[in-house]
Amino acid sequence: MDRLVRKAQSGDKAAFVRLIEENQLSMYRAAKAILHQEADVEDAVQEAICRAFDKLCTLRKVKFFKTWLTRIVINCCYDILRQQKGLYPLDVLPEEPREEDMDTPLDVQQALKALSENDRLILTLFYLNDLPVKEIARLLSITEGAAKMRLSSGRKRFREIISAREEAGSQWQR
Repeated sequence: MDRLVRKAQSGDKAAFVRLIEENQLSMYRAAKAILHQEADVEDAVQEAICRAFDKLCTLRKVKFFKTWLTRIVINCCYDILRQQKGLYPLDVLPEEPREEDMDTPLDVQQALKALSENDRLILTLFYLNDLPVKEIARLLSITEGAAKMRLSSGRKRFREIISAREEAGSQWQR
């Protein structure tokens, strides 16, 4: 990937497109962990792609491309949330599940949705995007110890949600 990043930084648009294609799923998952509306997720990812293209020359260490790109996605999500502050969306019909969601079982998706934004984000970055704790800490501007603590408490709350749902025997609906 480092070679692709260098090529993209030197102006190779095909290399940039390939980088985005390789990271599209992790970008989507990071945005989905923060935003709830599919249209907002898509907007955040699209805006992140544009920002990454414009700012690629500012990336100093190519080995951190994925972390850098994920940080841009997170910032775009927070920009969307700030713009929407005070807006109350109309109730909409449940959306059809996206292809990107199909590889994550429905009960896991719903348990993630029940978590706080911070817990959902850290679990998504670690388990679904396969980022190491050290990169997550750098990405979220926290210490590695704090990232481990958040990951541990997020896991605990996730297990509690799954256990409570299993004990209740409820069938989850989307």
